Amino acid sequence: NAGAKRQLKNLQDQIIMGGEMMYATIAGLETQEAALQRQLAALNRTVEELELRYQMGQVSALQLQQTKAGRTQLVSGLETLQMNIRSLKYQFEMLLGAEQTGGITLGTVPEVTDRELEAMDLEKDLLAYKDRSYDLYAAAKTLEDEKENYNDAGSKCGYDMEKTEFARAKHNWQAAQYTYNNTVQSYELKFRTLYEQVRDYKQILDAAKVSLECERASYQASELKYQQGSISKNALLDAESSLKEAEEKVLSASNDLFSSYNTYCWAVEHGVLN
Repeated sequence: NAGAKRQLKNLQDQIIMGGEMMYATIAGLETQEAALQRQLAALNRTVEELELRYQMGQVSALQLQQTKAGRTQLVSGLETLQMNIRSLKYQFEMLLGAEQTGGITLGTVPEVTDRELEAMDLEKDLLAYKDRSYDLYAAAKTLEDEKENYNDAGSKCGYDMEKTEFARAKHNWQAAQYTYNNTVQSYELKFRTLYEQVRDYKQILDAAKVSLECERASYQASELKYQQGSISKNALLDAESSLKEAEEKVLSASNDLFSSYNTYCWAVEHGVLN
């Protein structure tokens, strides 16, 4: 009964964790959608400019056609991305038991604090995961069952390898030992890799924030130049686009950090590691 309860609790945790991962995935795709919308706006400005220059004989019809073809491809990619977002939202709404409209609005993805990251302790957290993991529990139970079968067959057959029943039981027990050890090592590797991924996403986020500050300073300089009449409106819009791109990179890195850290927390607190 204890094993059955633990298995059902693990299934419940898998469903909840799956919902949280789907939430993070949708948030990431919506960030990509915003980036494509920004790229489309920039490309629209380029097409408008090229059409004017074409009328003035400064660019060829081929150059204009190629740019418009690139815009068509971008629009197609954007529509495909929006379709994928709607499909995931349908699934998410179904998981929540809500009406399936494909239009559910997500809140802001939680921010991972420095205190939370500093509290991560690889070896301590690994022990907590191994104690709570149903997968490791099931592997240990299989090993225990095969050992019992080995002892039963040994008692019955006098531990005589000439007897098929005992030889088979011994081989099964040895195979179970190898499988158990491999399972433990595999999940330990997954956990350690996940720990390193969280750390890596943190440094990626920090680097993105530094780049964002540089882009803010650059945009402020472009604003001043525009007010002085030394750059065009399109040049200012390009600077604004670069700033938004830097903001999107920070948001994307923040979402990646949360997703990775959340997976780590599920492993430590519930023993679920995918």
